[in-house]
Amino acid sequence: MSEKTETLFEAVYKARTPEDHKAAYAAWAKTYDEAMAESGYVSPPIVAEKLAVRVGDLSKPVLDVGCGTGLGGFALAQAGFSVIDGVDLSQEMLDVAREKKLYRNLTAVDLLETVDIPDGTYAGAYSTGTFTLGHIGPDRIPEVMRMLAEDGVFALTVSEPSWIEKDYEKVLDLYVKDNVLSVLEDTVGDHVVNHNQQAHFLVLGK
Repeated sequence: MSEKTETLFEAVYKARTPEDHKAAYAAWAKTYDEAMAESGYVSPPIVAEKLAVRVGDLSKPVLDVGCGTGLGGFALAQAGFSVIDGVDLSQEMLDVAREKKLYRNLTAVDLLETVDIPDGTYAGAYSTGTFTLGHIGPDRIPEVMRMLAEDGVFALTVSEPSWIEKDYEKVLDLYVKDNVLSVLEDTVGDHVVNHNQQAHFLVLGK
C-alpha cells in the first residue's frame, strides 16, 4: 500500500478518544474509499449478504452502524435493501456518504453514548470496521440490539485483535445468558487482506 494510506491507517489505529477519531477520519474522508480498495477491504458485501439472508424482507429499514463514507450502504443496496439509515461519529465521512445517495437518513452520533433512535426501529443492523481496537467494543452491542425489532438481526465484523483483547467470547456468552441476544453465526475470515487482518463475522439475533 502507499505510504499515505499506511499513515492514515496508523492515525486511526492510534486514536483513543472521540476527538482523536474525529480528527483522523476528517483527514481521511476524501480518500477513504480509494484507500480501503487499496487495502483489500473485503468484508462489506459478505456482511450485507449475511444480513439479507436473515432479514428476508429487504424493504424493511436497516441501520448501517459506523457507516463512514457509505461503503456499507453500497454493499447493502447491492444486497437488495431499499431503506438504509446510517450513523457515524465523523461529519466529514457522512458528507461523503451523502453524495452516494444510498441512505434515507444520515446522522452524526457518538456510538459510545445512547443513540437518539427509538427502540425497535429497524429490522436489521449492519457494521464493518467499527467494532475494532480503538473504536467501540462489545459493551455497545446492547445499544444496537435495542434499536432492532423483536425479530431483528445484527450482522457485523469484529476484528481479531479486538475479539481477543475485549474478550468478546465471554461477553457474548453473558449476553446470551441474560437474554440480550442470541448468536446465530460466528465465523472467522479475511477482513482487510493487505493488512493481513481477519475478523469474526457475527450474526446476532434479538
